[in-house]
Amino acid sequence: MTEIPEHLLKRSKERKAALSGEAPAADAAAEPGTAVEPAAAAAPVAAAAPVPEVAPEPEPVRVAPYVEAYEARKKMPYWIIPVLLTLPVWAAMYVGTLERVPQGLTGLLGEGEHLYVEAGCSGCHGAEGGGGIGPALSDGEVHVTFTSIEDQVVWIAQGSAIVGTGNNYSSADSPRPRAVAGQMPGFGLGASNELDMEELLAVTLYERTQLEPNEEAAERELLLAEQMNLMLETGELEEILAGSELSIHDVRDAATLTAADVAAYLEPARAALIADEG
Repeated sequence: MTEIPEHLLKRSKERKAALSGEAPAADAAAEPGTAVEPAAAAAPVAAAAPVPEVAPEPEPVRVAPYVEAYEARKKMPYWIIPVLLTLPVWAAMYVGTLERVPQGLTGLLGEGEHLYVEAGCSGCHGAEGGGGIGPALSDGEVHVTFTSIEDQVVWIAQGSAIVGTGNNYSSADSPRPRAVAGQMPGFGLGASNELDMEELLAVTLYERTQLEPNEEAAERELLLAEQMNLMLETGELEEILAGSELSIHDVRDAATLTAADVAAYLEPARAALIADEG
């Protein structure tokens, strides 16, 4: 058997160690004086750097259409809030400045109310008929003095100058006759403020129905005023009076005017009331 030299065996081991990455075993029987170089330690294999985990992107949150519309809507400016809070105050002030339409009388009685002021009646007898320079017309006084509409119309047309101071200007059957003590202007033909028959009847019916607190006393005359007003609006009254050669717009001579003359202008309305009752 052929003996393999020692240096060849050593070289073979080193070669295997280099190929396998292992350090060669130290040779105990190293030759004296020969430095045995340890096999170079195999360089450790560098560890691969860890790959960072990438978080998945979150899915977008779906917004409801009405939420999108709300967010896109133009917001109210901050200064509008105090303005809105004060609107009720402004509205109350504005309404308070509006002129309210007066709820007065209409028709024939409304005309009488107007004439009572314009002709100067209220200046002597008071706005409510309580009296002043002239005697009172309220509290039933006008019905006590004049028991009929006709007598009062004649007095208003004539005035105190025709009747004469000291003479009675009340109805003949008045429970408390009244004598002329002052001066009252007449409103008949030729007066500075002459009234036709419609105007005389209007102011007389106004005084007898609106200045009278006793509704029962004024009830019949209120019905008469309403009937006359209806017939005036339809033209029926003028048509009937034309048959007697009269007109509701006649301006009569106060000196010759009588209660019977006035009754002729009232007769159509009175006849209509009687027919309705029948």
